[in-house]
This record gives sequence, C-alpha cells and structure tokens, in this order.
Amino acid sequence: MAGQSDYLPPGLPFNRAQWPQEYQAKEQYDMRAAALVRQLFERKTTRAAVVQQIDATPDNYRDFFRERLNFWREKRGL
Repeated sequence: MAGQSDYLPPGLPFNRAQWPQEYQAKEQYDMRAAALVRQLFERKTTRAAVVQQIDATPDNYRDFFRERLNFWREKRGL
C-alpha cells in the first residue's frame, strides 16, 4: 500500500476488513488523531477536549494514540 504508515506491517491486504483487529483499531486511532490535530489547528476544538479524548481511549491504545497525536502535531507545526 502506497504511503503505508510506519506502525502497519508490510504486506497487509488492500482490503482493510481483512486486516487483524489490532491494525484496524490502530488505523482508526491514527485517523482520529489526525482529525483532532486538524481541528486544533483550525480552532474548532480545545486542548481540553483532546485530553478528554485521550482519557476516553482504552489503556492498551492510549500510548499509541498519544504518539499519533504528537506525530500529526509535528506535521502541522504546532
């Protein structure tokens, strides 16, 4: 897959429904992180709302979600 993220292993099928559940969840958290950072950049949400999203994330994905938030924040230059 072109532009595949560093957290996804090579060789995953193009059909995301065939991915293991863990990778499907990680992709969803990555997309949510990107959207939250975009909303912060556009001033459509607050940092407090982002903290609430982090707190609402299950423990086993919380560190990953924070990493992706930081990744997208650095991309945006915030």
